[in-house]
Amino acid sequence: MFMSRVRIFAALLAASSMAPAYAQEPAEAETAESEVSRIDGAIAFAKALSADATVALTDETASDAEKLANFQTVLADGLALETIGKFMLGESRRKMTEEQTVRYEKIFPDYITKQYAEQFDEIVGKPLEVKDAKEIGRRDVIVRTQFERKDDSPILVDWRVRQLKSGDHKGIDIIVQGVSIMLVKREEFSAFIATNGIDALLDRLEQEAGV
Repeated sequence: MFMSRVRIFAALLAASSMAPAYAQEPAEAETAESEVSRIDGAIAFAKALSADATVALTDETASDAEKLANFQTVLADGLALETIGKFMLGESRRKMTEEQTVRYEKIFPDYITKQYAEQFDEIVGKPLEVKDAKEIGRRDVIVRTQFERKDDSPILVDWRVRQLKSGDHKGIDIIVQGVSIMLVKREEFSAFIATNGIDALLDRLEQEAGV
């Protein structure tokens, strides 16, 4: 809103022949700097999350169960799990009772981070190269990366990163080889609920999460 007012004011001055040639430069510079900051922040986030996940999953002093637990902690901190959880439920969320919602919110972090662990198996320990980054809407940035493999083609990973009002960055989606877990699970949840109901879905999530 503030930036819009700046531009309108500058345009009015220019129309009355009173504006100096540089009247709009501060607003444009601030916008460009803000865009660069969001993109740089998203790239740094993707690199850090990948590095932290690698450390968690390759810790030779930890058991397999401990590695998974450490990895889940990394993702729980780096992903916007509340946003992702609501998206995956879609319209079904409106039909849930308070008890069902509480149950879902309790199990979802363990369930989804375990799902992502399977995706990360392919990229852990491999060098990451940032290929591109672009803004999607006002808050999100897609960071396109690839992980090189010696005896096969690179693994392509897109990170959808959102900058919160606090300035922190959170992952909204991680798309491995063109597959979005968010979209796949949203469709899967919807179809399962239509056939079996919400309680059956919650039972399944608890079972798959190992709770």
